[in-house]
Amino acid sequence: MSERQTTRREFLTHSMVLGAGVVALGPLGKGLLSGAAPGAKMRFGLVTYLWGDDWTLPALIANCRKTGVLGVELRTQHAHGVESNLSQAERADVKKRFADSGVTLVGLGTNFAFHHPERDRLQRDIEGAKEYVRLSADCGGSGVKVKPDALPKGVPYEKTIEQIGRSLNELGAFGESHGQEIRLEVHGGCSPLPVIKAIMDAADHPNVKVCWNCNGQDLEGEGLAYNFHLVRPFFGATAHVRELDMDDYPYQELIDLMVGTDYDGWVLLEARTRPDDRVAALAAQRAVFARMVATAQSGGTRSGSGVKVTQHSDRVTVEIDGKPFTEYCHTAKPRPYFYPVMGPTGAAVIRHWPMAEKPDEARDHPHHKSLWFTHGDVNGVDFWADGDTRGRIVHDKFIEVSSGPQVGVITSQNNWIAPDGRTICTDTRRHRFSGGPDARILDLEVTIHASHGELVFGDTKEGSMAIRLAPTMRLKGSVGQGHIVNSEGVRDGATWGKRAAWCDYYGPVDGDVVGVAIFDHPGNPRHPTWWHVRDYGLFAANPFGIHDFERKPAGTGNLVVPAGESVTFKWRFYFHKGNEVEGKVAERYQEYAS
Repeated sequence: MSERQTTRREFLTHSMVLGAGVVALGPLGKGLLSGAAPGAKMRFGLVTYLWGDDWTLPALIANCRKTGVLGVELRTQHAHGVESNLSQAERADVKKRFADSGVTLVGLGTNFAFHHPERDRLQRDIEGAKEYVRLSADCGGSGVKVKPDALPKGVPYEKTIEQIGRSLNELGAFGESHGQEIRLEVHGGCSPLPVIKAIMDAADHPNVKVCWNCNGQDLEGEGLAYNFHLVRPFFGATAHVRELDMDDYPYQELIDLMVGTDYDGWVLLEARTRPDDRVAALAAQRAVFARMVATAQSGGTRSGSGVKVTQHSDRVTVEIDGKPFTEYCHTAKPRPYFYPVMGPTGAAVIRHWPMAEKPDEARDHPHHKSLWFTHGDVNGVDFWADGDTRGRIVHDKFIEVSSGPQVGVITSQNNWIAPDGRTICTDTRRHRFSGGPDARILDLEVTIHASHGELVFGDTKEGSMAIRLAPTMRLKGSVGQGHIVNSEGVRDGATWGKRAAWCDYYGPVDGDVVGVAIFDHPGNPRHPTWWHVRDYGLFAANPFGIHDFERKPAGTGNLVVPAGESVTFKWRFYFHKGNEVEGKVAERYQEYAS
């Protein structure tokens, strides 16, 4: 799951290097402009387990310096002697030894766990972990590793998960007050990553993080990449690996994933073997790590085929057959959107403004951000336009982020928030990405839940499933050379407000004619939909705005969702080469509809 530098450069060149400057760069652009390769901030360190368990603190520091392994996690009860019974003077001495040496005390590794059904034992472990939080802070560390170890028999799964989460939240708050990260090691009976994901959903304090641990369970289910992305948003400053040149775990693929998501923490060796010369072995492992990172930065071990979906802190990038397709900007305000969106020729088919500046682009309608879903009247709140008096759609969480040989998936949940802070409703969005040499496909399934009472989608043209196209694709304007056609044969400006199963907007981009078709699924409410498609590049499917489109009484198009129920819409964006005939839009719609 690595990201090649050439791919990053192409993404930036085609979509972000834009005249007056770059306003909103994703990870791809930021890494390139800073001159740093992805994964460049990762560092290799040591857990004292086995290879350093009998080294005194001076010997440990000396061996780390000798090998160039300049970070260490001190496991408790080892010969280094850094334990909670140290006096304040002894703690200060430990801190000074590390500061003077250039070796970083990454943190402390404890065995405190929070799955115990016995209340007294649970409380002892919570208080014990707090003692080591204080110790790490006093000694100059940055965090403390803890565990879940098991799912006790006879105790409901949900109860154990909730208990671990509650305990971690308490520790997270305590650690934050001491400048210490709480690192949950993927361990024991809780090693399956879906279990860790459930724990982290319960442990929602931002100071609680996951410490990856390279267990066999990482490869179960849908495989390493799926499980990695399941918990990648929760990664903290540490991850554990075993000997990197052993063949019982796909370490290169793991490093590819870390580099591909620009992980910037410590990768700590927690060894299982006991070589005769541990210092030489440690130096050799550092060299193996450096080679693996270099391999990942140059393209990794995977071929360029398939759909790669990579989660970052503020967006998710999508590549098809090694070429960039889009980024899902889930933290964007006031609503999530896809930007940029690359067509089948590799050129962006959207307007860049207001995310970035580019010549010949109109600076109207700042709420038209690339490709997005929303509506202008939901229980009387305008979610279409921007501003303090308008609604916001706020990302809640990801349910799935996965790659695959044919299809990649992003599934997320969002909250629709009124200006006064009330939650109007929630939604679940499933995005599927696929394509080939001549086309790109984005399938959207949006389910809006009347989770906070009855829901009324109001009768307005301002909505809903929309894209704002590149200036050369427009019908009008100084550079506009585009055309519009729908499934009924209606063309250009006459398509506005008409019902049709599909609509196609095409025109030249960087010298090649490309098109964007939107397919309305036959199972959608009010199929075939109406099209809010404008000659200046706005292109939207809108099943609600009947009084605007057909000049019927206001409210004719209202759609009511009873409290506790939901409504689902499905659309396909088909990005193709050529016009609607050359792109075989009608044929592709029939395949979709069947």
